[in-house]
Amino acid sequence: MKKILIIGCPGSGKSSLAVWLSKELSLPLVHLDKINWLNNQEYLSRDKFNNQLTNELMKKEWLIDGNYNRTLEKRITHADTVIWLDLPKQVCLFRIIKRYITNHHKVNSHGNPDTISWSFIKFVWQFNKKTSPQIKNLETMYKKHTNFITLHSTKEVSYFKKNLTPFS
Repeated sequence: MKKILIIGCPGSGKSSLAVWLSKELSLPLVHLDKINWLNNQEYLSRDKFNNQLTNELMKKEWLIDGNYNRTLEKRITHADTVIWLDLPKQVCLFRIIKRYITNHHKVNSHGNPDTISWSFIKFVWQFNKKTSPQIKNLETMYKKHTNFITLHSTKEVSYFKKNLTPFS
């Protein structure tokens, strides 16, 4: 586990798991939102984002958290492990609303703006339906070279953390 990709719906706990796992395994952490967002309203051009992502992927070790589906296959081809947080949409939505209420008017440390809109809620609500087939297809394509770990609940995430054996 030297090149780990953490993916999942917004609110699934990608960043929280990434921060914990980065410390646990002493891996440099890359939040895709931190690369993408310059501030709460501006983000990098697609080309600049792609260049920065490529630079990160070429490094010897990393832990990358984030979705950005257009680059998912590229990231999977470089990863040795993919952790997919496939939590229920209700859990994700609850966490997003809680995070918004708790952190409203604070600067988000991961770069992306903390906003809630109907389009974002719709995106979260439909995330698994729209994205799961793509992830499952990529898992089928790359499972010979990449270890896929799918966690479906907070209980499974806790179990994963409790039973992590980094040197196996």
